Amino acid sequence: MGVFRTCGSILSNVVTLGGASELKHQRGLYEHEYKYYQHIHGLISERKQQIEFDLSALGQSISDVQLVLVSVEQILTTTYQLNALQFNKPELLVNQMSMFHSGYSSAFSAGFGGVLGGTAAVGAWGLVSIIGSASTGTAIATLSGAAATNATLAWFGGGALAAGGAGMSGGMMVLGGIVAAPMIFFATKKAYQKAEQLEKATQDLKDSFPELEQLLISASEQQAEVKAYTKQMRTICDNYVFEAKTLMTMIQPNGRWSRLYQWLRRLFRLNVFKPKQQQAIESLAVKTSELLASFNR
Repeated sequence: MGVFRTCGSILSNVVTLGGASELKHQRGLYEHEYKYYQHIHGLISERKQQIEFDLSALGQSISDVQLVLVSVEQILTTTYQLNALQFNKPELLVNQMSMFHSGYSSAFSAGFGGVLGGTAAVGAWGLVSIIGSASTGTAIATLSGAAATNATLAWFGGGALAAGGAGMSGGMMVLGGIVAAPMIFFATKKAYQKAEQLEKATQDLKDSFPELEQLLISASEQQAEVKAYTKQMRTICDNYVFEAKTLMTMIQPNGRWSRLYQWLRRLFRLNVFKPKQQQAIESLAVKTSELLASFNR
């Protein structure tokens, strides 16, 4: 069998005047370079996946905050008069809630440029809102729609996709996809011509290495930053959710029955809250304002 293969190889080289051997040689060179390319590309993809995982985790924590805020807002702005609380500038809290809801809804429903959606988009919006600002100095959490999308992408280093300068780690665009180079094989017809094409493709592949290696460095740096910030902010969000639920349980220990009971007492002009409940309401307002302030830097 080996004899026939050898004879076939010799015949192929005779027919193509050595082109088959040259093509085989160039294929080997391309495969060698492609393995390195594939290795670096795989590492970048891993960093990108981890970043999206961390952003999704933060997005889930922010979604939990959003859910709790609906009940908090009902307590602070509907059931009770904020002006009656011993809380500075109650209208500020109302505005903070409105901006948070608007930013959250925009991120969750629209995503960012079609490259990130759902809780990952919420996490990206939240992260940038908390520790970043638009190139104009405007707090990103106060923006909405395309303006918020562009500002967030710019902060992450979105290049042509966004308006603004570089973001974390010199502007590595982690929200978009990184297109892998194709694994190229040519037919043996016109072998010399195909070998030359493959040689050029090999050189093009090698020329892309410096940029790809820099992308890996940027992706690694950004992954570390995103991981650290998201961990910190998840703790803040999760602690708020726990504390808010605890305070709301003190304010309305029996849920709807407590609300009905408090409504009846208010109807008959009786004291609605006990001192501890009043303190809980004021504490809830302060903690909520402090949390939302971090989204409006």
